[in-house]
Amino acid sequence: MGITVLIRSDFNRQKGAFAVIGNISFIFINGRLSEYMQRLICAHELGHALLHRKLGTVPGGMMEFEIFDIKDETEYDANVFAANLLIDEQEVLEMAREGYDVVHIAKELNLNVNILLVKLNEMSKKGYDLRVPYEPSRKFLGRIDDEIGEL
Repeated sequence: MGITVLIRSDFNRQKGAFAVIGNISFIFINGRLSEYMQRLICAHELGHALLHRKLGTVPGGMMEFEIFDIKDETEYDANVFAANLLIDEQEVLEMAREGYDVVHIAKELNLNVNILLVKLNEMSKKGYDLRVPYEPSRKFLGRIDDEIGEL
């Protein structure tokens, strides 16, 4: 896709970022995160790269990290993209039919429960009869710990 992914060891709290520098797209990922969280953050930032490329443009082509004031909807779009990329819908449906609840599905599929909730909400919008207990914050990735299943 022409996107350079760089693992950064100098990030502290920031989990990842997307930027366009000199017409080259970059995804930066915090190297201190677990492999699972790096994958989730990469999928989320890929969502920004494909859906919100204009927001990643750095003025003047300067290589600086800026925290963009992105609307909740933009973050949710990136979360939906990540959920659809990483989670198999049929596998979730099969487990739901077998009676698994949200937390158990997340644990079985090695997912953070928040990203599973995003997927379930999107599946409900498609007409699947799912009882989703609640909708996670649109900015949950900025607040969750690097643990599977943490709410």
